[in-house]
Amino acid sequence: MSMPAKMDLRKRVVDFFQKEGILIQPEAVDFLTSMGGIEVCKEFLRGLEKKPFIISVEMLKDFFGEGKKGGREEIKVVKFEEGERTEGMKIIKDVTGNSTCEGKIDDFVTLFGDRFNKIGSLLKKRQEMRYAMPIKKVKKMNEEVKTIGMVREVKTSKNGIFIELEDYEDSIRVYVPRNVDPVVVNDEVVGVIGRRKGDVLFATAIVRPEISVEKKKNFSADEFYVVFISDLHVGSKNFLEREWREFIKWIKGENGNERQKKVAEKTRYLVISGDDIDGVGIYPGQEEDLSIEDVYEQYEELAKKLEDIPENIKIVMQPGNHDAVRPALPQPSFEREIKDIFSHLNITFVGNPCYLEMDGVVVLSYHGQSIQDFATYIPGMNQNQPTKIMKEMLKRRHMAPIYGGVSSLAPEKEDYMVIDLIPDIFVTGHVHVTSVESYRNVLLINASAWQSQTEYQKMMNFMPDPAKAIVVNFKNLIPSAIHFA
Repeated sequence: MSMPAKMDLRKRVVDFFQKEGILIQPEAVDFLTSMGGIEVCKEFLRGLEKKPFIISVEMLKDFFGEGKKGGREEIKVVKFEEGERTEGMKIIKDVTGNSTCEGKIDDFVTLFGDRFNKIGSLLKKRQEMRYAMPIKKVKKMNEEVKTIGMVREVKTSKNGIFIELEDYEDSIRVYVPRNVDPVVVNDEVVGVIGRRKGDVLFATAIVRPEISVEKKKNFSADEFYVVFISDLHVGSKNFLEREWREFIKWIKGENGNERQKKVAEKTRYLVISGDDIDGVGIYPGQEEDLSIEDVYEQYEELAKKLEDIPENIKIVMQPGNHDAVRPALPQPSFEREIKDIFSHLNITFVGNPCYLEMDGVVVLSYHGQSIQDFATYIPGMNQNQPTKIMKEMLKRRHMAPIYGGVSSLAPEKEDYMVIDLIPDIFVTGHVHVTSVESYRNVLLINASAWQSQTEYQKMMNFMPDPAKAIVVNFKNLIPSAIHFA
C-alpha cells in the first residue's frame, strides 16, 4: 500500500469511530489499518456489548485473539537507542524514545483510559469476574452483580468506606465494609461483587487483578550473578565514600571470603535503580548537604566512581527523582549530554520503570517514588517496609495508581506504570532500606543506598539501611546480601 493510500485509510478509520462518538488511540489505528481498515472496524463494533469511550490496541488484540504468546501476557518490544539486545540482555519495555505526551487534558483521558482497559482486561480473566457488567446495567439490577470500575473517590465511614466507582458510561456509589476491604485507593481499577440497595452498591467482595499463585519462575541456563544497588546520591556530603571503596574492592575480587570472591568473579550485571546523584534543588535547604553543587559535575564524579567497575560487568543505570530528567513518571533515560559523560564505560541507560530480560529472567526495575504514596494512603503501610508495599503494587498490577500524590504522572498515551508482564524479579529503591522478600514466586528487592541519613531524611522519618549489595544467582534466583558498612 502506498504512503498516501495508507494515510487516507488511517483517516477513514479515525473518522469512522468519531462518527460513533468513540476516541481511538494511534496504535489502535495502526492495528486496524494493517488488518484491512473499515470492514474490520465494523466487525469489531458489531462484536461489542457496548460502545467504549476509547479504543486501545489491547482491546483490539483481545477481540481478534492476538497479543498472546506461549501462554504468557505479551509485552510490546520497543526500539531502544542502545539496541534491543545487548550481550544477553534485552530491554522489553521502556518509555525512552516513545514519549508522546503534550500535557493536554485529552492526554490524561487517554492515559486513564489505557489503564482502565489494561487492568479491566486482566480482571475479566479472573473466575470471580466472569460476566461482569457495565455500571449502567448494574444500576438496573436487584440481584447480586459484578462490575469493573476505576475508583474516583474514597471516603471513610464508621464501619467501612464509600467509594465512587466509574467506567466509561456511568458511576455508582459503593459501600465497602471494613471486613471486606479497607485498603481501596483512588484511581485503582477494581472489580466489585455486591448487591444494589437504592443508589448504593453494597460490596461483598473487592477483586483485584493480582498475580497467579502458580506463576512459573524463569531461570538462566548458566550460573551468573546480578548485583542490585540503588540511591548512590553522588554529590552529597553524606555519600558513603569508605563503604563504596569497600564495595569496589569486592566487585573487583580483591576482598571478601572465598565464596564472595567467587560471586564477584561470576557477576555479569550491576543494576542501579535510580538517584544516581544527589541533584540540586530537590528539597528545601539541600545546598547545605551538597559537596558538589553542579549537576554535571556530580555526574562526572559518578563516572569516575564507576570506572572502577570491571569492564566485563554490564552496568544498567536508570534515573530517580534526584536525577536530571523530568520528575513525572514514567521517566525517560538521560539526555545525550549526560550519557556522553559515561561514553567510555560499559553502561546501558534505561528509563524508570523498565522491563529487562537477562538470559531469560524478567526483571522489572523501578526507582519507587510511589512507595511514599502507598505508605500515606493505605493503613498499616510504612515506607520503611517497602517490600510490603511492593506486594500491594503487584496485587493491583500498578506501580503508581494514585494521581495527585507525591509521585506525579506524565500523561502518556500508554500507562507505563501498569504491570502488564509479571516479572521474576521486581526491584525498587528510593527509601534507602535493604529488604528482600518473595511474593507468589516473584523475588522482591528494595536495594540499599550509599548515603547516610541527612537532616531532611530525619525530618521525613527516613530510616536508612545503607551500604549493602543484593546479589542474585540467576540460575536459581536465590538472593544474598553483602554488607560493606
